[in-house]
Amino acid sequence: MKRKLILGVVLAFAMAFGAACGGGNDTPAATPDAATPAPAVATPTPAPITEDDVREFEGTTLTFWYWDINMQDQYNMMFEELYNRTGIRVEQSITPFGDYWTNLQTALPAGAGPDVMWMNHPNAVSYIPSGLLLDITDFNLDMSGFVSSLYMPFSRDSRLFGVPIFFDTHALFYNKNIFDAAGIPHPPQRGWTWEEMRETAIALTETVGNEVMVYGLGFAFSTQSGTNHFIWGNGGDFMNAERTHYEFNRPENVEALQFWHDLIWVDGVAPNPQEFADFNNLGQLFLNDMMAMEIMGMWRMSVYHGYLGDRLGIAHLPHNGTETNTFHNLAYVASANTANPEAVQAFMEFMTTSTAADFVAPVFLPAHTDSQQLFFDLFPDIDAYVFTNVLEYARPLPIASLNAGPVFTFVNQDMQRVFMSEAITAELLQSVDDAANEMIHEH
Repeated sequence: MKRKLILGVVLAFAMAFGAACGGGNDTPAATPDAATPAPAVATPTPAPITEDDVREFEGTTLTFWYWDINMQDQYNMMFEELYNRTGIRVEQSITPFGDYWTNLQTALPAGAGPDVMWMNHPNAVSYIPSGLLLDITDFNLDMSGFVSSLYMPFSRDSRLFGVPIFFDTHALFYNKNIFDAAGIPHPPQRGWTWEEMRETAIALTETVGNEVMVYGLGFAFSTQSGTNHFIWGNGGDFMNAERTHYEFNRPENVEALQFWHDLIWVDGVAPNPQEFADFNNLGQLFLNDMMAMEIMGMWRMSVYHGYLGDRLGIAHLPHNGTETNTFHNLAYVASANTANPEAVQAFMEFMTTSTAADFVAPVFLPAHTDSQQLFFDLFPDIDAYVFTNVLEYARPLPIASLNAGPVFTFVNQDMQRVFMSEAITAELLQSVDDAANEMIHEH
């Protein structure tokens, strides 16, 4: 099928929405310029300040780096609360994700980096053994508010280096109005198969001549939000148990990826990687009623619900015999070269509390279990608990145990090439394996 998009409304929306968001991508845990505007919500009510809360560090300023401007207002409030309790002032620096790691890689070894900062899982694998991050094990932090799977990625040899902030999982988002207008039942909350999804996507795709007016389905291609789910959902895998070797070239993986490849190039129900990047990097197609369903991470939840309201539905991901999902999270970490380790300890102690996590909830799903209900309360007309229910079977972000960040980035980019190819073949997937494994083993 020849495909062509009517771009006027999409491009206009992209300009307005992009100005608000500052960029976009389908994998914000690894490339989070895709952050979405926070909805208007009530300011969290902090726990009362007690006699034990003294401004011990009056006059001390910590520098703090992160990359998501949508947390700025929340951090302004949070750090005022931190000051009231400890006397610590925090100087914030927001750097776009594309520059964040370059700046950090230069600054930390020179001792010129921030005192505290955001760290994601792929880069933690490289930074923790480097000696550049502060070991916070002996701070004796109260980690009882976090499930261990969210702080273990920031641990090494039983030593702790980070305090979890928020996490993300994935869901099938769908537009109820498009389903209702076509007289097609909404997807079930759980248990939908790939073939059922395919048949529905075909029925919902609308074309006028050569022009695709409504795509039945959209999906990303990264190994955080797309390819990993396709392979795992078919009972396959693409790394060895030690995470030292990529193994995309397996028969079950060829079969799985061909199914999703055909949704684009045979069935014509989904945008190809270039179209997805150009016209849906911020969800423009989905939000403009030009895409009926989309497989995406929970970081899109706030903006999708803000635009669609009760027209939005979410469900567990479709599968082909194996239910699957991915969880990933960020943590606060500190520089091993900080000049204020005692103040950093007080900062980290505050960040383990629900008082701090409550300020995260209006934007992201907090890692602290006592604050998660605040996030769910933002969506009273939808079952947002899907994002935590999937933890029953979700797997951690699949990253290499060596040179994780660069390899993860390369593989995600190369998946664009894979899905733009004429067919999924063993030779094609072997080329991904060869290049990724060379990056791992030369490190």
